[in-house]
Amino acid sequence: MTLARALRAWTAPMAQVHRPRDGIRGLVAKRRFQRGDLLMDVPLRYCYLPHASRDPRRLRRWNRSALFPEAQFWLRRLSPDAPDEGVSLTASVSTEDKKVITLTLSPVEASVAVSAALRYFWRKVVLLKNREGVGRPPLGPPNFHPADLYLHALPIEKYLSYGLEGPYFSDVEEEANVHSNIEQIAWNLRDCILSCAPQEEYAFYDAHPSELDATLLAAIYVLRARLLRMAAVFGDDQASDRVTSVIAPIVDFLNHASVGHNCAACVSIPRRAVVVRAVRDIGVGEELTLDYRGRGQLRRGATQNSWGKSGAEEAEESENWWESRYLFSAKEA
Repeated sequence: MTLARALRAWTAPMAQVHRPRDGIRGLVAKRRFQRGDLLMDVPLRYCYLPHASRDPRRLRRWNRSALFPEAQFWLRRLSPDAPDEGVSLTASVSTEDKKVITLTLSPVEASVAVSAALRYFWRKVVLLKNREGVGRPPLGPPNFHPADLYLHALPIEKYLSYGLEGPYFSDVEEEANVHSNIEQIAWNLRDCILSCAPQEEYAFYDAHPSELDATLLAAIYVLRARLLRMAAVFGDDQASDRVTSVIAPIVDFLNHASVGHNCAACVSIPRRAVVVRAVRDIGVGEELTLDYRGRGQLRRGATQNSWGKSGAEEAEESENWWESRYLFSAKEA
């Protein structure tokens, strides 16, 4: 995988293929794996932890990821303690039965979505050539090969080609309301982008308003769909484990399976990496899948801290929990 090399990540022999039954891309094993085998090791410096802390300064400290260089600017701009006027990342809508549905993006989710959307906008919509070295300032995000490789792996173009509104304006009212919330947040982000844009960049945004809106909306959907919940392992003491959410490139190539998944992932603080291991024996050609909700990785009674809610609140206990936890001990993670 070219992206794996760019991120200095390690992966076991596997291949990305399209599933015959539905055409969805996934990863399959190229050799037989045994339970506990290491499948992926992705450096944490290229990942994002959207809910690592409620404190804005600590949240920025935990999210100094090198994946999107421009994300640091947007994270500072979208944080609640930003010196400029704040950007609302919360939207609410009232239903016919007088319920209120509210959706909130974390500043990290929003900054990564904006970074991906603008990189796609300038690379795929405007199609401007690089102007570095010609005496004029470059337009759009800076050139960064790992970010462009990850952008290429995101299905933003497919989301745009299929259309986002159709599936959500259905008989399921709640889905339509969630879409309305995401749309409102996307508009707020667009206004923030326009207010921060230099005059020359603003002219391009103004010339392609519908493309900018659609790209922002698609980026939010794509990034939220790739938000993984997993245990953060700080050491051998199980009581220190926490549940957190992660945006982890390469790991998010694994498709979600709530039942029958054959992989488990954790944030290994000692290794400073997101680690994926096999939870059972896997045959050659078998698809590698992961439970995106990370259920069953924490024991009941774990305490709560800024990394997220405790295992008792967020994770379902499985009968063989201790076996899964053993896969991610501090020494073996």
